[in-house]
Amino acid sequence: MTKSARIPHQDTRPALPSDRDRPQSHQLASRVRIVFWMLGWLALIDLGLNFLFPFPQVFSQRPSPLQRYFDRGRSVEGKLNRMVGEDLDNSAPIISSGWIDPNHWSDLPQAPEGDDDVLVSFYGMSFTNRASDALIELDSNITARNIAAPSAPPNHTYAAYMADEEGRNADYAVMGILASSIRRMRSISGMNWTYSYPTPYTYPYYTFDAEGELVAIEPAISTATEFLTSFNSQDETWQAFESQLEQYDYPFNPLLFNTNAIDRSVFLRFIRSEWTSRATTSSEAGIYESGQGFNPESEEIRVLKAMLSEFAETARASGQTPVVMLFSNRGYGSHLYDVLAPELDNLELQVLDTNTIAPANDPDSFARDGHFTDEANLEVADALREMIREDG
Repeated sequence: MTKSARIPHQDTRPALPSDRDRPQSHQLASRVRIVFWMLGWLALIDLGLNFLFPFPQVFSQRPSPLQRYFDRGRSVEGKLNRMVGEDLDNSAPIISSGWIDPNHWSDLPQAPEGDDDVLVSFYGMSFTNRASDALIELDSNITARNIAAPSAPPNHTYAAYMADEEGRNADYAVMGILASSIRRMRSISGMNWTYSYPTPYTYPYYTFDAEGELVAIEPAISTATEFLTSFNSQDETWQAFESQLEQYDYPFNPLLFNTNAIDRSVFLRFIRSEWTSRATTSSEAGIYESGQGFNPESEEIRVLKAMLSEFAETARASGQTPVVMLFSNRGYGSHLYDVLAPELDNLELQVLDTNTIAPANDPDSFARDGHFTDEANLEVADALREMIREDG
């Protein structure tokens, strides 16, 4: 039997040159074209997203969830441009909130409403406001005078108390301190701590002089009207204020704060958003470490103790009973009380530590917005009411 020989198939098509066979100039040109097309498509997608989901340019128009999402990472000034109008009446309400301006406190109670009432002045943030509201709900014979700012740090709380001459008639002066706002003592404004919704109110920056005395560095802008005028005109006052932010505001960064080309790109704004998140996360460095607590040697804690001493002395000289409310929000446990307890005992201050009533490490103590639940808030207010009534 004859065996047939298998002839191997031969591909007669011309071989295509591989990348290795091509000149380097051709390889580089090919890669440049690929990058060019990628960037071109990204630019088209970027433009499309900006076109399809434009953020409302007036604060009164509520943005959709997608508009909010694709606007992430816009600069602080870019956000303020939408919130600031020609005057305060045509600006977002937050522009007028939180300023240490006694001219705007004239409508607050200056005396108890009834002959048997007790006047209590509160200085702090939303936690003190809610405690005050609950206190009045529990005891109709208590009149409350509230001065607060969104997430106010002790700088603002202390400065507001010292500026409130009309509030010296109160029987009790309550200074509220929020654990998560201690880090904001490294600032003179609320703008750079809340990138998503800047709060422009200002307050002094406190430090020690060469003799160890507490001194205040006053902000260049101190009222809502000054802010609105300076921001709209970008005048010398605004430039001086920006210089203060650069020196005394820990998270301030011109690339994150000033309006620039990044504001025009969805993708670049996303990158900046991640940057701002990291900057805020690192803002407690040297002050607080999770699981260990506050650093008693940090300047912020030493300044806070000096503030408490001045607060106690001023209140007692005015015939008031000074009270300190320590608000330990989610995750802070007893750390705020632990670091301040020796000074509070030394000053013989009346203290209400919310962690003993609404434990900061118990999720059930808090509502979805981060504040205490209504039930926990009433318990905190009831403890304050008992303290006032027992003292009286």
